[in-house]
Amino acid sequence: MKNYLLSLITIQLFLNACASQPTQANQPSANTNTTATPQSPSASPTPAPTVRSAPLSNPGTELVSKELNAFLKLPFSDTTAVEVHYISNRQTQGDKFFCSDQNFLVSPGEKTNYGSCRINVPKRHRVGAFEMAPNPRADSHRYFKILSHRGLETEEAFKQNLLAKEPAEILLFVHGFNVKFEEANVRAAQIAYDVKFQGPVLLYTWPAGAGTGMLDSALVTRTYNQNLLNAKASIENFTQVLRMLSSLNIKVHILVHSMGHQIVIPALAQLSTENIQPFIGQLILNAPDFSVDDFIEKSPNVKNLTDRITLYCSYNDNAMAASETYNGGRRMGGCEAVDAVDVINVSEIDAPAMGVSGLGHGYYASRAILGDVYQVLLQIDAEKRLFMRKSEPNSTEDFILRP
Repeated sequence: MKNYLLSLITIQLFLNACASQPTQANQPSANTNTTATPQSPSASPTPAPTVRSAPLSNPGTELVSKELNAFLKLPFSDTTAVEVHYISNRQTQGDKFFCSDQNFLVSPGEKTNYGSCRINVPKRHRVGAFEMAPNPRADSHRYFKILSHRGLETEEAFKQNLLAKEPAEILLFVHGFNVKFEEANVRAAQIAYDVKFQGPVLLYTWPAGAGTGMLDSALVTRTYNQNLLNAKASIENFTQVLRMLSSLNIKVHILVHSMGHQIVIPALAQLSTENIQPFIGQLILNAPDFSVDDFIEKSPNVKNLTDRITLYCSYNDNAMAASETYNGGRRMGGCEAVDAVDVINVSEIDAPAMGVSGLGHGYYASRAILGDVYQVLLQIDAEKRLFMRKSEPNSTEDFILRP
């Protein structure tokens, strides 16, 4: 939250000042007549009136509440149309673009596409989940719907649309393996709604997803291999996106999932060598399908561009286990402690049944994780957030998120 740390410092100074004030006993006024009124021996003494003090208040709590309520102008308590601003290097087809998998494909394109999709986010959806409307007339308070699409021809037009409401911060979401265009947009809208993000949500959607052939759908390894090649081929395009964002003079928070780290981490490491001022607030890494050794090497450079790095991992992530076998080495999504990174093990609240296709890999969109992400975006230190337990010494993580 903007100026949140400054507010906390102000609160502490105020409390210290209050604590330093001497307590004074009630003293009689200099003008008070102290002559006692004679009473008969049998008269009972007049009882002292009961003085009820005003309810005690905590100035620190009041100040934080005032700041927080003023900050959360958008409550996200009712069905809402969320605009997802997207940048994509997917191949496109068709004369008129919609927010559709038929128009944005799973193969790389030769140009960068800009635009936005308006997504109906229903107030009755389960946190972390989405159910698409079976038809346009389905209940808008229960189903997600893609309402409209706006294509933009240039980067400059995109920036004007992104900054139209003069935001103080931006949330950038980068999806993972096997996620097509429509799902990526809906997921971005759902996350922004569930964490009550107050600025624009930006989606970088790269050519992920299975092809339309029977073998593409059946052979997960084939899809994984092609998606991995596409991710690595997207690094330079995403690096250019980051250069553009760094020029806006706005704090950018980045939330990444799974194979998306194959794009984000190398791009940030590259950018850190270009004398660009830090512009990333919270870098939130979920189930990183990324080599432990490569992450340890690149993380100091990445840290130079960010205020804080938070990494969620799990021992129950079967997709990470499969990736470690496929890639021949440990992945950060399986948990590994790294300097200057808050590594949070979510195994106690995660289970394969919660994840995508029973893999235990989709916990990044669960209620528990989104609740913690909400606190991360408010810049609350890890050990002070709800349901956080410090890990044992020499563990593969710093903290454990309690169930």
